[in-house]
Amino acid sequence: MIKPVGFLFAAACCASVSPVLAFQLPSSAIVSANASAVASPLTTMSMSTTTATASTNEDTSKSHLYIPSERDERYQGNIARYLLDLNDEGATFDFCGGMMFQLVLSDKLATHLETVAASQHMKDDQPIMHPASQPLMSRIPNYHKSANANNISIFHGRELRKIPSANGGNGFVLQLSYADPAGVESSDAAAGKGADAGWNGQAVDPQGWSSEEIATYDGWRGDSFRKWRKGPMYESEGFGTFSKEFGNDAFGLNHRFFLHLDDQSRMWLCAEDGCEGTPSAGRSLMGKLGGILFGK
Repeated sequence: MIKPVGFLFAAACCASVSPVLAFQLPSSAIVSANASAVASPLTTMSMSTTTATASTNEDTSKSHLYIPSERDERYQGNIARYLLDLNDEGATFDFCGGMMFQLVLSDKLATHLETVAASQHMKDDQPIMHPASQPLMSRIPNYHKSANANNISIFHGRELRKIPSANGGNGFVLQLSYADPAGVESSDAAAGKGADAGWNGQAVDPQGWSSEEIATYDGWRGDSFRKWRKGPMYESEGFGTFSKEFGNDAFGLNHRFFLHLDDQSRMWLCAEDGCEGTPSAGRSLMGKLGGILFGK
């Protein structure tokens, strides 16, 4: 369970976004700290390359991952490579002043980004870091409340909880996955509550959003009104290796995400509901408290 100070951090981050605090645990899905002491098998599939510990994130040789000037000098606009390196290093994102989420890319998204990063002819497929003037998804061009994602401007993703071996000490993972590039917004497609449009994309990533997640997506609503999923549900909907990758106790909620800069050129990974995190140099106070809870 997140200590009360964690909720204060989150309130400061998200109170202006929704009457129900985003990136919080709903009352039906509170994490038990005692139950979370069991190790989680984050050693297979997409997690196999993300073996860096929190101390790795604190290594100054990795400062290009979180210092904007070094990031820009190293990557020269190759944002696909930047995301891959964040994934490979097991980097954490600091959400709401202390909630540390390890970034994990699905295998299919990582493969796609590898192709984009290595090609001189796929510059139009590079992920976009939106300007500081667009700090919310609702402010980016052509925004609609839908399940639409294109792996460039908007990504499919999930916040996943109760994963003790996740970097950062809180047991949190932020997973990004691959969305069907052929999908378009359509009035004929199923849509979640409050949507402006449906989206006819298919479930094309074995570790990504299921058809059910696509058809019912409503990430602009408060988290406690939305459908959280546990391992058995993910597996019944097609993510057959969910428990193997994240552990038997893991659960999560799907979100759309986008990247934007701030006035200091820091990159933020922002959910549709407005909660966001920036690459962290190491564990924060909340990460250290989480480390105590999870025995790290």
